[in-house]
Amino acid sequence: MKYVEQVKSILLTFLVLLSIIFTLLIWNYRPEYGLIEETQIEEVMVGEQKELKDVLKPYRLLYRQNGQFFGTVSPSVLNEIYSYFPTWQTNELELINSNEKLSDERMNEVIRANNRITMFFNEEIPFQVFTNLLSFNNDKDLPESSFNRLILDWSTVETNNQLELLFLNTEKRLLFRGYTNLRNTDRFLAEVVKPAEDYSPYVEVERDSLLSLYVSQNPIQSTRYTYLVDYISESLFKSIVFTDPKIVKPNKESEQSVRYTDNTSFMTVDTKNRILNYVYPLAESIAPIKSSKLLSDSFNYINDHGGFTADYRFSSMNIGKHIVDYQLFLHGLPIYSNMTTSRISTTWGENRIFRYRRPFYTIATANEINREREQKELISGEQVIEYLRNTKEYSFKDIDEIVVGYHFTQNEAFVLEPSWFIISNNVFKQISPERTGGITDGLE
Repeated sequence: MKYVEQVKSILLTFLVLLSIIFTLLIWNYRPEYGLIEETQIEEVMVGEQKELKDVLKPYRLLYRQNGQFFGTVSPSVLNEIYSYFPTWQTNELELINSNEKLSDERMNEVIRANNRITMFFNEEIPFQVFTNLLSFNNDKDLPESSFNRLILDWSTVETNNQLELLFLNTEKRLLFRGYTNLRNTDRFLAEVVKPAEDYSPYVEVERDSLLSLYVSQNPIQSTRYTYLVDYISESLFKSIVFTDPKIVKPNKESEQSVRYTDNTSFMTVDTKNRILNYVYPLAESIAPIKSSKLLSDSFNYINDHGGFTADYRFSSMNIGKHIVDYQLFLHGLPIYSNMTTSRISTTWGENRIFRYRRPFYTIATANEINREREQKELISGEQVIEYLRNTKEYSFKDIDEIVVGYHFTQNEAFVLEPSWFIISNNVFKQISPERTGGITDGLE
């Protein structure tokens, strides 16, 4: 018994030493972790990615000099002007008419003034988005506003090398003004202003208490095109829109309709008209979205997979319903179809896409059937105006725009027929003044 206390002391000392050894082993332990390889997600593309300037394009350039109008829809002329934008810094942007809304006559006067180029856009463009094309010295303080006419006034460039920029919103009746300094005035006048003398002469069609219309003075030489059909595989879009394409199941609903679903979203494919419609119901939202964010989110979603497979241009936006539409153009002219097969449409939901509707065909000039190309002369814009004034079929005061475009029909090939169109409330109507009545199609 006399050794009990000694045994306890020895045992306690042993346990303390053992605890210290285990602690040191834990502190100095370095496990050999295996390398975790990142999962490579294959990027699916249906076309080449584009810049925002490729989509934010006007449908017309109208020049005013020496009391005359000249106009063009040439993509090369537009690209020439856009090439200057990166060198411009817009200064002193201010709202001119802060105390009153502009009248229609006042807005007509703005466009009618000499030495000005007016760029006509189909839809209002938010300033915050346009900063991707044109720099502003007060980017952070730009108003949450927009414009649908950009006017370049070169009246004083020869004296101070300064170009006046006017941003007109004909819907909200607002006019903003800014200035930019030209690095090479002579070059700008030679490459942008001087060539306008060779463009088509235009006339202003004035209307009582309404915005003026602008149409060509002479008959228009155009071309009827026929293209072979070229399609994008619907399986590519299945890989793009669905989170896990492997669990997506197809279901043939009819002879021309197939429905793909992963139980949370679905994609309906119209195999006859080559249109697909993807919907993710859980993302539906009515929460307010700023126009600048709505447009940016829409563009980025489509562009991330190269979805602008041709000359698609921003054409309309319904902020309340979160809808953004892009119209197909060819050779500077819009393409209209009664099946809306010439538009891409997105509806934004809660932090992601809710609806994505688009064609899955492409129009490539390499596929043009040259033997079926036909030259066609359209009557002048003045003759169209005379026809519209005399017919009871259309209400002249309700017309928002008159343009030349292509009427699109699809069979074994794509047929693009040049024609005159009137636009009212974003709905097109093809008109045929050459014969009684005419063909009408609607596009909302």
